[in-house]
Amino acid sequence: MFPGVLSSWSSWLPLAAGLYLLFEIWRGWRRGVVRHGVSVFALVAAGGVGWLFAWMTGPISDRIMPFPVPVGRVMFGCAAGLAFYVAAVVLSSLLFKKTSQQSAGIVRLIYGIGGGLFGLVFGLLILWGGISLVRMMGAVEEGRETGAGSAQMASMKETLEKGRAGQMVDKIDPVPANVYSLITKFIRVTQSPEATARLFADPGVQRLLAQPKLDSLFADPGIASAASRGNHFALLTSPKLFEAASDPEVQKSFAEFDFEKALDYALQSPPTSPAP
Repeated sequence: MFPGVLSSWSSWLPLAAGLYLLFEIWRGWRRGVVRHGVSVFALVAAGGVGWLFAWMTGPISDRIMPFPVPVGRVMFGCAAGLAFYVAAVVLSSLLFKKTSQQSAGIVRLIYGIGGGLFGLVFGLLILWGGISLVRMMGAVEEGRETGAGSAQMASMKETLEKGRAGQMVDKIDPVPANVYSLITKFIRVTQSPEATARLFADPGVQRLLAQPKLDSLFADPGIASAASRGNHFALLTSPKLFEAASDPEVQKSFAEFDFEKALDYALQSPPTSPAP
């Protein structure tokens, strides 16, 4: 029943998106160019604020949040980004006038038109983020393939990508379509010890890991200890990681590495041995 409802709604998706954008344009006209301009910039900046807060408070959230790493950091970051956005919107509402509070004439017209343009930008950002989030979560669940919730999310992603709605989604989604395919394949590989072993046996992966800088990085006891504890902060701030990432040979190897080909190799069914 759930996929059927999603399928019926998919044909209405372009109309719904268009009506939502019109609503945001109207709302931007009412709020005015300054108020809604602050909303747009605050929405964009909230992501950076959330990431920075999560990075700075990572060791604290790992200790006090009863969730696996990095769930606690994500929650801290989302809360900080949301608080920043709400504070910016409330402050702009207190400091700046909306369109109806301007005197009639050219100033009110500029306020309305500018606010409407920012409303369009705001609506597009929300649509882009929502579409990317649904497709990202669907790609993860396609890889996991566990439970009814996973099937529903994967079905939602599939429905979103079908027909004329799918053509529109591909045009407005800022994330390349092959990224979702890579996520699904990578999750499937990590779900299977055999597939993981085949991934590391892939010739391309073997050549990549044979780089002296990477070999010394993985052999470092501090790096191995941080990885086993799930201490991503220590990994990301390791001087050896920066040294390896800045090495021209390592950069060239990663640029030439075909990750999707390696994943396809890992997901191949091993040949069956003939019966004795």
